[in-house]
Amino acid sequence: MNSSLPDHSWTRIAWWGVLLLAIYRLAVLAYGDIPIDVEEAYYLSWSQQLAAGYFSKPPLLAWMLAGVSHTLGESPLAIKSLAVILYTATALVVYALGARLYSARTGAWAALAFQSLPIVGVLSLFISTDAPLMLFWALTLYGFVRAVEHDDPRWWIFVGVVAGLGLLSKYTIGALAVGLLLAALVEPRWRQLLSSRGLWLGVAVALLVWSPNLAWLAAHDFVTLGHTQQITVGIARAGEWGNLFEFLLGQVAVFGPIMALAMPFLLARRPVWSDSANRLLLLSSLPLLLLVCVQAWRTEANLNWASPAYIGLALLVTHLLLQRWRAWLIGAIAFNLVLLSGMYHYHALADRFDVQLTRKTDPYFKRLGWAELGQQLVPLRRLYPDAPLLSDSRKLLALFGYHARLDGRMAVLRAWNPGASWRHQYDLHDDIQQDPTGDFLLLSRAPVSQQVLASFAAAELMAVLKVRVYVDLSHQVYVYHVRDFRGYR
Repeated sequence: MNSSLPDHSWTRIAWWGVLLLAIYRLAVLAYGDIPIDVEEAYYLSWSQQLAAGYFSKPPLLAWMLAGVSHTLGESPLAIKSLAVILYTATALVVYALGARLYSARTGAWAALAFQSLPIVGVLSLFISTDAPLMLFWALTLYGFVRAVEHDDPRWWIFVGVVAGLGLLSKYTIGALAVGLLLAALVEPRWRQLLSSRGLWLGVAVALLVWSPNLAWLAAHDFVTLGHTQQITVGIARAGEWGNLFEFLLGQVAVFGPIMALAMPFLLARRPVWSDSANRLLLLSSLPLLLLVCVQAWRTEANLNWASPAYIGLALLVTHLLLQRWRAWLIGAIAFNLVLLSGMYHYHALADRFDVQLTRKTDPYFKRLGWAELGQQLVPLRRLYPDAPLLSDSRKLLALFGYHARLDGRMAVLRAWNPGASWRHQYDLHDDIQQDPTGDFLLLSRAPVSQQVLASFAAAELMAVLKVRVYVDLSHQVYVYHVRDFRGYR
């Protein structure tokens, strides 16, 4: 692609490149038989009970899924397509951001580079709170760039709206606020903006947009923040250098090996830090990346926790590679796309090359077998069509709630929670004590004790559902018909 092309040509290149990758991913979802996993089923069950907040996450994803399921249905393609749409929109915002900070050429290459990142390619197949977070993170960053150009109140309001929607997506966006504050303090021409009426108007708008969730948190003992603290700073163990090394190695994989290994050499050059656009992207990205690294060192961190940082870093690395090593950028994008294609068609390639699939050789093994188990439960549900599904397992409730639907309708779910502690969303709003009478189908991975069965007026074992996925992978679930809960014993 000739660097002398006019801006409108680069715009078309960005749009067509990003959209073609999105169409390819939709085709993979349509024909690749990628099942709904436990987290997707969990979030989808939230959308059956719309609220301003949920146990472990803010509410925006549940609201989005409610809209998707109402208009397109609850098929895996319909649910997962939301992820493709959100990440595609994020890539287009990356283009707009690159065009604003550098050039349309840089923006187009950055959009393609972002869309090809392994973390984006994988997350595009599974809807999670990361998808709206990434979009509103990128929009907040773009709105900030526009707002500081002329201290325009309209753009500060835009920043407030999208930042508020980011808070309704995932609280991780708070790290971006820290990065933008650092950028404003470091950049002399932005420092006076800290007293700008437009900036504080944007902050007020963000709080207003977030306020429904904030009110819900106050009414529920700030349970979401407590859960977030429990899985991060609430764990006493610290100093696990092996965890940190494993996390950093994983980040090389999710960013793409070529771009990840090139980044330290590019950032080591002093002129990189003297450019205000470069500093903005670095300061908006590094706080989150460093925070998650500390978390990985303290205990452990999931690979996707730092993914929003790669919005700015992908754009910056693309800009720097275009200056001297464009061939490396092309190679990095091509390598990432080949890697993703291999992951998308893993089962077909394994069959082609006679690879025996097991728990150790199939990266998708955790998601397999549950749809078949759900279909085995459907005939039992038809005997008691109004009976809620009951379990002490969040996983069983979420997966069977989705895979054992009757006539397209998800089951009513009830949580068995004798400890009276909030472990997940079902404990919070679906405890069996809230509606104890009538029939229930009790699900368990192991035989249920007589002490538990004695908590009901009647109880009987209906069936043991079994499915064998691989030689070393099988699932077994016990199904009991119980009636009239009499209290925990």
